[in-house]
Amino acid sequence: MEKLSSSHDLIVSSFRLHKNGLTPLGKPTFANWQECGVFLQEANKSVQFWIGDWLNYGERAWGKKYEEALQQTGLDYQTLRDYKWVASHVPLSVRKDTLSFHHHKQVASLDTQQQEHLLTKAVAFAWSLIKLKQEKYRLLLEQKRVGVHLPDAGFVLGDCTKVLATIPDSSLDLLLTDPPYGIDYESEHREVNPLGKFANDTLEQTLQTLDTALTLAHRKLKENSHVYIFCSWKTDQYMKAIAAKYFQVKNILVWEKNNWTAGDLDANYGQIHEFIVFAQKGRRHLNGRRDSSVLHFDRVPENDRLHPTEKPLPLLEYLIEKSTQVGEVVCDPFAGVASTCLAAKQTGRKYLGIEIETQWYEKGVERLAA
Repeated sequence: MEKLSSSHDLIVSSFRLHKNGLTPLGKPTFANWQECGVFLQEANKSVQFWIGDWLNYGERAWGKKYEEALQQTGLDYQTLRDYKWVASHVPLSVRKDTLSFHHHKQVASLDTQQQEHLLTKAVAFAWSLIKLKQEKYRLLLEQKRVGVHLPDAGFVLGDCTKVLATIPDSSLDLLLTDPPYGIDYESEHREVNPLGKFANDTLEQTLQTLDTALTLAHRKLKENSHVYIFCSWKTDQYMKAIAAKYFQVKNILVWEKNNWTAGDLDANYGQIHEFIVFAQKGRRHLNGRRDSSVLHFDRVPENDRLHPTEKPLPLLEYLIEKSTQVGEVVCDPFAGVASTCLAAKQTGRKYLGIEIETQWYEKGVERLAA
């Protein structure tokens, strides 16, 4: 039990707590010693709130008397202001016994509901002070992602530069796309691409179309959103430059696709990768842990491929889950056979996919209906 002695020392479980030390009373048992230790630990976590609540009560009852408080506590003015401010902004009902005063100080500027949300998670996942600070910043960034509802999301046949112009501004949550690479692509495997070369896949055509699409996409994306653009090592410098006109380019991701391309088998290295430009409009935290910029996902097996440059669903699902929340809208202006749309659907997101070629659009519709 704790009690005050006549000299104003505090007695806790057979120990006397003086202003400048602690002494035993008689012969404390091991249990007494443990009980006193628990009290000291709890007091160390609570004293800032005690002082803060004490100051707030004094202000309500008798007005500001910081000079007296300074004399009684020995604390400086700024320290007292911190204690008082945190105590007045974090209600007793929200405070968590297992968290430090500094954890509570970190969320004191938020509303009560947000405080409860973050402090509860901090307890559940044993967040450090740094982790709590990161999650608070994430929450504040998410608050700025104000946009409008996109009622007609789906898979659309049409020119992306025309379709994007018709949707509301700030209605998309992620741009994830695989545009023509601008390399006059033609698969060496005729059974995969029986129609030969892709339409509009010269470098000039690709860059012009991508520039127009990104001009529109910048308006259609909400603030604090991510952008992923697949590209070839032959043209990534051009696509990166266009992306940088509208977004902040953060990185070039490397997709290792675990199989070699054909080509010069004797005088060149086997190519097993593609690039992905990663950019942001504003700033949004990635979900989950911090991963490396090299992504290891198998390529779609040749016999299973519906489109010559089809991307694997696990890779698309990974990127979607790193950059969005369930229910948000993923946009792919060059949707092909709707791989991005299907990945969004399978991860609980909405989607807007746009494909200009009828043959690929029809295959995509079949996939989404299956």
